[in-house]
Amino acid sequence: MAQEYLPAPSNVRLADLMKEHNISQPELAKEIGCSKSTISRFISGAKGTLTHEQVLKIARLFNVSTDFLLGETNIPDRKNYDIAELGLSVEATKNLYTGRVNTEVVNLLLENARFAELTYRIAQYFDDTERHAHDIEHPAAHKGQDPGSSQSRKGHQSPKKASVPRRP
Repeated sequence: MAQEYLPAPSNVRLADLMKEHNISQPELAKEIGCSKSTISRFISGAKGTLTHEQVLKIARLFNVSTDFLLGETNIPDRKNYDIAELGLSVEATKNLYTGRVNTEVVNLLLENARFAELTYRIAQYFDDTERHAHDIEHPAAHKGQDPGSSQSRKGHQSPKKASVPRRP
Protein backbone atom coordinates (compact mmCIF):
# COMPACT_ATOMS: atom_id res chain seq x y z
CA MET A 1 0.00 0.00 0.00
CA ALA A 2 1.18 3.53 -0.75
CA GLN A 3 2.41 5.78 2.03
CA GLU A 4 -0.37 7.90 3.51
CA TYR A 5 0.11 11.32 5.05
CA LEU A 6 -1.97 13.14 7.64
CA PRO A 7 -4.53 15.60 6.25
CA ALA A 8 -3.00 19.03 5.64
CA PRO A 9 -3.70 22.21 3.70
CA SER A 10 -1.64 22.78 0.56
CA ASN A 11 0.77 25.28 2.15
CA VAL A 12 1.68 22.79 4.92
CA ARG A 13 1.87 19.96 2.39
CA LEU A 14 4.34 21.96 0.28
CA ALA A 15 6.47 22.86 3.31
CA ASP A 16 6.57 19.18 4.32
CA LEU A 17 7.60 18.09 0.81
CA MET A 18 10.35 20.71 0.71
CA LYS A 19 11.68 19.55 4.07
CA GLU A 20 11.44 15.87 3.07
CA HIS A 21 13.37 16.54 -0.17
CA ASN A 22 15.74 19.07 1.38
CA ILE A 23 14.80 21.83 -1.07
CA SER A 24 14.96 25.47 0.01
CA GLN A 25 12.48 28.19 -0.94
CA PRO A 26 14.93 29.85 -3.36
CA GLU A 27 15.67 26.47 -5.01
CA LEU A 28 11.97 25.71 -5.42
CA ALA A 29 11.28 29.19 -6.76
CA LYS A 30 14.00 28.75 -9.37
CA GLU A 31 12.70 25.27 -10.35
CA ILE A 32 9.14 26.46 -10.96
CA GLY A 33 9.93 29.92 -12.32
CA CYS A 34 8.65 32.27 -9.65
CA SER A 35 10.04 34.53 -6.96
CA LYS A 36 11.14 33.37 -3.50
CA SER A 37 8.59 35.78 -2.02
CA THR A 38 5.77 33.99 -3.89
CA ILE A 39 6.81 30.70 -2.28
CA SER A 40 7.29 32.35 1.11
CA ARG A 41 3.82 33.99 1.02
CA PHE A 42 2.19 30.74 -0.07
CA ILE A 43 3.83 28.63 2.65
CA SER A 44 3.12 31.19 5.37
CA GLY A 45 -0.56 31.21 4.42
CA ALA A 46 -0.52 34.88 3.43
CA LYS A 47 -2.39 35.98 0.34
CA GLY A 48 0.11 34.37 -2.00
CA THR A 49 -1.19 31.90 -4.56
CA LEU A 50 0.43 29.67 -7.11
CA THR A 51 -0.60 29.37 -10.75
CA HIS A 52 -1.88 26.11 -12.20
CA GLU A 53 1.38 25.76 -14.10
CA GLN A 54 3.43 26.22 -10.93
CA VAL A 55 1.34 23.61 -9.07
CA LEU A 56 1.93 21.16 -11.92
CA LYS A 57 5.68 21.85 -11.89
CA ILE A 58 5.81 21.31 -8.10
CA ALA A 59 3.87 18.04 -8.40
CA ARG A 60 6.25 16.79 -11.09
CA LEU A 61 9.31 17.93 -9.13
CA PHE A 62 8.24 15.97 -6.04
CA ASN A 63 6.65 13.15 -8.07
CA VAL A 64 3.28 13.52 -6.34
CA SER A 65 -0.23 14.07 -7.65
CA THR A 66 -1.68 17.56 -7.79
CA ASP A 67 -4.56 16.27 -5.65
CA PHE A 68 -2.05 15.36 -2.94
CA LEU A 69 -0.31 18.72 -3.22
CA LEU A 70 -3.64 20.55 -2.94
CA GLY A 71 -4.72 18.49 0.08
CA GLU A 72 -7.50 16.60 -1.71
CA THR A 73 -5.95 13.20 -0.92
CA ASN A 74 -3.47 11.97 1.66
CA ILE A 75 -1.76 9.53 -0.71
CA PRO A 76 1.03 11.16 -2.74
CA ASP A 77 1.14 8.68 -5.63
CA ARG A 78 0.63 10.14 -9.04
CA LYS A 79 -2.33 8.65 -10.84
CA ASN A 80 -1.92 10.38 -14.18
CA TYR A 81 1.17 10.09 -16.32
CA ASP A 82 2.02 11.49 -19.69
CA ILE A 83 1.95 8.67 -22.27
CA ALA A 84 5.50 9.60 -23.28
CA GLU A 85 6.65 9.07 -19.66
CA LEU A 86 5.24 5.53 -19.69
CA GLY A 87 6.90 4.61 -22.97
CA LEU A 88 3.72 3.03 -24.35
CA SER A 89 2.84 3.19 -28.01
CA VAL A 90 -0.28 5.04 -29.09
CA GLU A 91 -1.87 1.72 -30.11
CA ALA A 92 -1.11 0.14 -26.72
CA THR A 93 -2.60 3.16 -24.98
CA LYS A 94 -5.74 2.97 -27.15
CA ASN A 95 -6.12 -0.71 -26.31
CA LEU A 96 -5.93 0.06 -22.60
CA TYR A 97 -8.17 3.11 -22.80
CA THR A 98 -10.90 1.49 -24.91
CA GLY A 99 -10.99 -1.69 -22.82
CA ARG A 100 -9.76 -4.00 -25.58
CA VAL A 101 -7.46 -5.60 -23.04
CA ASN A 102 -8.30 -6.78 -19.56
CA THR A 103 -6.77 -4.07 -17.36
CA GLU A 104 -7.02 -6.30 -14.28
CA VAL A 105 -4.69 -8.79 -15.95
CA VAL A 106 -2.35 -6.01 -17.09
CA ASN A 107 -2.21 -4.70 -13.50
CA LEU A 108 -1.48 -8.18 -12.13
CA LEU A 109 1.34 -8.59 -14.65
CA LEU A 110 2.92 -5.19 -14.01
CA GLU A 111 2.68 -5.51 -10.24
CA ASN A 112 4.17 -9.02 -10.14
CA ALA A 113 7.76 -9.05 -8.89
CA ARG A 114 8.83 -11.58 -11.55
CA PHE A 115 7.31 -9.69 -14.49
CA ALA A 116 10.48 -7.62 -15.07
CA GLU A 117 12.51 -10.81 -15.48
CA LEU A 118 9.91 -12.16 -17.90
CA THR A 119 10.11 -9.00 -20.05
CA TYR A 120 13.90 -9.36 -20.29
CA ARG A 121 13.52 -12.96 -21.39
CA ILE A 122 10.91 -12.03 -24.00
CA ALA A 123 13.17 -9.24 -25.33
CA GLN A 124 16.02 -11.76 -25.57
CA TYR A 125 13.72 -14.17 -27.44
CA PHE A 126 12.78 -11.51 -30.00
CA ASP A 127 16.42 -10.48 -30.40
CA ASP A 128 17.45 -14.10 -31.02
CA THR A 129 14.51 -14.64 -33.41
CA GLU A 130 15.38 -11.55 -35.46
CA ARG A 131 19.04 -12.57 -35.63
CA HIS A 132 18.05 -16.09 -36.73
CA ALA A 133 15.71 -14.69 -39.44
CA HIS A 134 18.52 -12.41 -40.68
CA ASP A 135 20.90 -15.40 -40.85
CA ILE A 136 18.38 -17.38 -42.91
CA GLU A 137 17.70 -14.48 -45.30
CA HIS A 138 21.40 -13.61 -45.78
CA PRO A 139 23.45 -16.82 -45.48
CA ALA A 140 26.24 -15.48 -47.74
CA ALA A 141 26.97 -12.75 -45.20
CA HIS A 142 28.31 -15.40 -42.84
CA LYS A 143 30.44 -17.44 -45.23
CA GLY A 144 33.68 -18.36 -43.50
CA GLN A 145 32.70 -16.71 -40.23
CA ASP A 146 31.98 -18.25 -36.90
CA PRO A 147 28.19 -17.92 -36.46
CA GLY A 148 28.65 -16.85 -32.84
CA SER A 149 31.25 -14.17 -33.58
CA SER A 150 30.48 -10.55 -32.91
CA GLN A 151 31.10 -9.76 -36.58
CA SER A 152 28.61 -12.33 -37.92
CA ARG A 153 26.52 -9.56 -39.45
CA LYS A 154 28.23 -7.61 -42.22
CA GLY A 155 30.47 -5.36 -40.16
CA HIS A 156 27.87 -4.89 -37.41
CA GLN A 157 28.44 -5.56 -33.76
CA SER A 158 25.88 -7.93 -32.32
CA PRO A 159 23.63 -6.21 -29.81
CA LYS A 160 24.42 -6.55 -26.15
CA LYS A 161 22.01 -8.74 -24.27
CA ALA A 162 20.24 -7.45 -21.22
CA SER A 163 21.40 -9.22 -18.10
CA VAL A 164 18.61 -11.26 -16.62
CA PRO A 165 18.47 -11.33 -12.85
CA ARG A 166 18.70 -14.85 -11.49
CA ARG A 167 16.75 -16.14 -8.55
CA PRO A 168 18.83 -17.26 -5.56
